[in-house]
Amino acid sequence: MRSMVSTASRGAVAAGCLTALLLPTACATADGDAPAVPEPSSAAATDDEAAALAAYTGMWEAVVTASHDGTDGSAELERHAVDGALALMTQALEDARRTGSDVSGEPVLSPEVVIESSDTAQVTDCLDDSSWRLSAQSASAEPRRVDAGLVHDGLAWRVSDLRIWEPGTC
Repeated sequence: MRSMVSTASRGAVAAGCLTALLLPTACATADGDAPAVPEPSSAAATDDEAAALAAYTGMWEAVVTASHDGTDGSAELERHAVDGALALMTQALEDARRTGSDVSGEPVLSPEVVIESSDTAQVTDCLDDSSWRLSAQSASAEPRRVDAGLVHDGLAWRVSDLRIWEPGTC
């Protein structure tokens, strides 16, 4: 003896399965081919590239402003940098402030970005710091390579790793 609930449940499951089987058929084109799936938009990649570059250049802008003001620029710098990049730039600003360096001018950036995944990117730059001096050392006469790793934390791109090479490496 079957209960009415059991029979009704089986009927609902059967109807659901039938609907699932018929849906692909209903979406097929007249000649039997499946409809074309739209290509993913490159606009998302372009938006990510622009946002990653904005994080990288924003980090440098925060460092330059803080170097001119003689501060650590922590609040603005933390908007654009985390982890090793934040530590490196904070230490450079602290060293400049401690030594009383008179910092003026600013570096010239030439960054290029590659989005590796939805949460990682790489920036390669050729930094011309000939008109900007952050430390007690004189500015370099030759541009230097900069490699930056960026992460997307779910809200924004931030520079996480930063390697600044010797002068003449570009």
